[in-house]
Amino acid sequence: MTAMPLIPLSPRETARRRLLDALRREGPMARVEIGQHLGMSPASVSELTASLLDEGILVAEETADQASGLIRGRPKTRLYFAETLGSVIGVWTGFNRIELRLVDSAGRNRASRHIERPLRNLGANELMDVLAETITAFAQGTGAHDVKAIGLACQGYVDTRDGIVAWSPVLGTRDLPLASGLGERLGLPVLMENDASAMAFAITQRNSDLRSGRTACLMVGDGVGLGFLIQGELYRGARFGGSEFGHVRLRRGGPQCRCGGRGCIEAYLADYALHRDAQLIDHRPAPTLLLPGEDAMESIVEQARAGDPALLNLFQAAGEVLGDAVGILIQTLEPDHIVLCGPGTRAMDLLRPSFEAALESQTIPELRALAAIHVVESSMDLLTEGVVIQALRELDLDLARLKAA
Repeated sequence: MTAMPLIPLSPRETARRRLLDALRREGPMARVEIGQHLGMSPASVSELTASLLDEGILVAEETADQASGLIRGRPKTRLYFAETLGSVIGVWTGFNRIELRLVDSAGRNRASRHIERPLRNLGANELMDVLAETITAFAQGTGAHDVKAIGLACQGYVDTRDGIVAWSPVLGTRDLPLASGLGERLGLPVLMENDASAMAFAITQRNSDLRSGRTACLMVGDGVGLGFLIQGELYRGARFGGSEFGHVRLRRGGPQCRCGGRGCIEAYLADYALHRDAQLIDHRPAPTLLLPGEDAMESIVEQARAGDPALLNLFQAAGEVLGDAVGILIQTLEPDHIVLCGPGTRAMDLLRPSFEAALESQTIPELRALAAIHVVESSMDLLTEGVVIQALRELDLDLARLKAA
């Protein structure tokens, strides 16, 4: 399984859980801010925070102005998580790439590492052995002996309830029980997430405005993925997975997609698709791996910005597809916010004219007016950040439980 055992919380434990979750999502807050945020009375907040402070789960710190004596009156303290409650490791598996991040219980980044490692052709057991060895070596190399959980982000269709990767374009095994396999090898709970959903969750954690209403985050890069959130929580399908929006077919008989189909949104927008078409235009060298690196993509973008007409047409066509894709989101989900994120936003200046024209021509104006579109420059560390936050929230559930005297 992917998470801790589901044992019902008592009313007091539920209140502790709400308070801890608010601090995890909003960051350090004063008691009065906690009360306003949760709708709790000052007496209830004081009682809850006193026990959490006594247990060493929270720590208190005066603000800088109060500590310096610039503000008179009763000191205002902010509460935040202690950093000594254990750590979590976030992992992202890409095409022959692994990203790792170590974060303490206060949410502070302690170490990170990028590893190039062949993964695509590994069998199930060998893949899980490699990942377990990599995670163990990373933890030992950072001196982390208090790791409590692993958060794992994967490309493809991920069943988050049962911890199964049903299908991934970067792994060679279907219906892979990755959470249980890694959990057995590491002796730790493993929580899994689709990587687009992980990035969407991290982005909304950084921007409180995006945690209101419905937010659709369209991630463009190695592939095209969608994370959809309602009031800041990820939407789950029937198998507790996310959306495979990148594999919605736009045009029958279109270009080849990694999923085996043709004409998918991803087959027009993903880095591998743009690089493939650029090769046909100017016979540039093929990437050494199936997926082009950032340097290869930047080269195409800069050449287009310099005025190469064929490459400009390539990005114009991609912008039209992006506009069609966002139009589908608007007219099927009616989101309050649409976030365009991922490495593919590096070329947004080239995509924007045709993107906006396609969106305007293909979308019902009244619906288009309801959705605010944001472009968020985003790095791959958001993938591990998203699963780290989720893993910490799972650990907070255990912290919320009252310990027997």
